[in-house]
Amino acid sequence: MQTALYLTIVPSLLLCAVLGANNLSTCLGTSIGSRRIRYSQALTLASIGTIAGVLLEGSKLSHFVTSMVLSSTSPQFPVIVTVSTLTVMIFLTYRRLPISLSQVAVGAALGAALAAGIEVNWEFALLIASSWILTPFVGFAIATLLSRLAARIGKQVRGVFTQNIMYSYLTIVSGVYASYALGANAVGLILGMVDVPSSLHLLVSLTFGVATILGMLFFSKGTTLSVAENIVGLSPSASFASQMGGAAAVHGFTQLGIPVSMSQAVVGGIFGAAISRKIVVRNYRLIREIALGWTVAPLLGAILAIAITAIS
Repeated sequence: MQTALYLTIVPSLLLCAVLGANNLSTCLGTSIGSRRIRYSQALTLASIGTIAGVLLEGSKLSHFVTSMVLSSTSPQFPVIVTVSTLTVMIFLTYRRLPISLSQVAVGAALGAALAAGIEVNWEFALLIASSWILTPFVGFAIATLLSRLAARIGKQVRGVFTQNIMYSYLTIVSGVYASYALGANAVGLILGMVDVPSSLHLLVSLTFGVATILGMLFFSKGTTLSVAENIVGLSPSASFASQMGGAAAVHGFTQLGIPVSMSQAVVGGIFGAAISRKIVVRNYRLIREIALGWTVAPLLGAILAIAITAIS
């Protein structure tokens, strides 16, 4: 049991680092793109929010894969799922595509289960798939409402300088909240893939949060700038709305114990904020690449998990 735990924790820490490298863009990329905060400030905000999210609400996805998606598992099963997820995440992060950890992990879990003859809770698996479809639409709807609300409030505030201060604070709040939702949902999912004793849960949670921050610190710049500069030029109020809308969508699904994609939610929020303010979205090629990553990610996770299960 201890050997399996250590074999799972090591790739899980690497997975947290890759998650951080990939998802700083979805938490604060639009704020950087709107020039409200600098890259170094985004790292600080993301670190605070991620640690708070994983410590306060990361447990809501505990044992998600091993007890909710599947009826039972073998000791090596979490290792196979984690290694498969890590490999796919590294590959797609190398391609600088914001990707869904939940889709890769669930795909890997289903692939490993099918290869090992483990019974799958298909009803819950379909619920998860439905949540993937709903996530960008929920982010879109919330961001649309918030963008209109922020625009109305902005009209009531006199002076450009005062408006800039207001939007700066709103950007800080939305960025920290998005990072908090990432820690609670995505890092929480990684925690849920590891069978951690209750006595070590706090320590492991903190360690996973730190690993995510290190990934943001050392490896996030390319993906973050691809989102900040290449998807859409957002106004300050629209930037706030897209981040807050995406974060609220992810946080809502976290309360239901369902892992969803922060990238899907935020991109949906970007469209909601942009359309409500009549901002023209540009670089559809990158958006198509992100959508392709969402589609291919679970398939790659499943195929790789099947292969590893077959040879193990």
